[in-house]
Amino acid sequence: MKGRICVSQQELDGFYSTLKLTPCPHCNAVGNLIRHGFLRGYNEELPPKKTIRASRVFCSNRKRATGCGRTFSVWMASRIRRLTLSADSLWTFLSSVLSTGNKWRAFAKLNCSLSDSAPYRIWKRFENAQSAIRTALSALCEPPKSTADGPAEMTLAHLQKAFQGHLLCPVAAFAATLQTFFM
Repeated sequence: MKGRICVSQQELDGFYSTLKLTPCPHCNAVGNLIRHGFLRGYNEELPPKKTIRASRVFCSNRKRATGCGRTFSVWMASRIRRLTLSADSLWTFLSSVLSTGNKWRAFAKLNCSLSDSAPYRIWKRFENAQSAIRTALSALCEPPKSTADGPAEMTLAHLQKAFQGHLLCPVAAFAATLQTFFM
């Protein structure tokens, strides 16, 4: 991933304060990065309104700057790309599905305003991302010895083991630690 994932607003502000000293992830030029707007999208807390989901950073190639002219995103670990749910809500949903065995009931507990088909699309996206998630987690720790029934249970158990004692929920901790999106 070309970009960055920050844990807190303080970390994000610290990153912004060092932009001119940071190399561009695309061309490695130093001194050309500038803030370049925001990525906006829907948020589960304010469903009808678009909110800021991430910031954009531009490697300037204008005037005398020698950058590449490309942009990259700076995300907060609590946000998930192309998903209205926050990392905490996604973790709650995934673990509720495993405990109840019912995607729709687990999603209803979240009290969000997404469609009735949303839990099934989100679950399918999680199923498709499991191999990448487990591969990334195996770099951090061994999978737990488990008697889990299926791959989803094993993936969530591995995620819990890798980030036990972390201040963030396991989904946000995954993104912040590995600097890649969960799904």
